[in-house]
Amino acid sequence: MGRSLNEKCWACSLLTPNQARQQHGSQDGDGCWNDAVCHSRRSYYRQGRGNRVRRQPQVAEMVVPVPIVLFVVLHTYVEKPRQPNDDIVIHTMCAELWVGEKPTALTQPQHTFGLPPRLVKDYARQLLEALYQQYGNGRRSGFERFAREEQHAIAQCPIRPCSYHAEHLLFIETGGCG
Repeated sequence: MGRSLNEKCWACSLLTPNQARQQHGSQDGDGCWNDAVCHSRRSYYRQGRGNRVRRQPQVAEMVVPVPIVLFVVLHTYVEKPRQPNDDIVIHTMCAELWVGEKPTALTQPQHTFGLPPRLVKDYARQLLEALYQQYGNGRRSGFERFAREEQHAIAQCPIRPCSYHAEHLLFIETGGCG
C-alpha cells in the first residue's frame, strides 16, 4: 500500500519554488522547507502517479479512430436560457462548422433581435445552407440540421456597436460628435 497524501506538501507543489520557499522557509514562513527533500517531493506531487502508471501499463490500451463527421453548431446570444419552441428573443446568432475534432468555419455573427420568430428560423436555415454551399461538396450529411445549440449570454455578444452594450452612446455623451 502506498504512502498517504500529505495535503500540505501537495498544496505547496502548486506554488512556484520562490513562493514555496517564502511561505515555508525558516525566515518568513512556517519552517518546514528543506532544500534536500522539498524539490523532489514537490515534483512527485505535481506529476502524481502518472509516470509510474505510464511506465507499467496494467491494461493494454488500443486507439480506435472515430470517423470524421461534419456537424454544425448554432451559437445564440439570449437574455435567459431558452428551451426549444420558446418565444424568447434571440439577440444574435451565428453557426460554426466542425469537421471531426476541428472547427473549420464560422459565419459572421448577426443581430437578430427585432425579427419575428419565423424570420429568425428562416435565417437559421440560411446559415446551414450557406455552410453547405461552401463546404458540403455535394454531401448533405451534417448539414440537415444543427447538431446542437450553444447558448451564450447577451453580455458576450461579439458585435459592435450593439444596443445591449450601448458603447456608441458613450461617444455621444462625452461630446465627441464634433
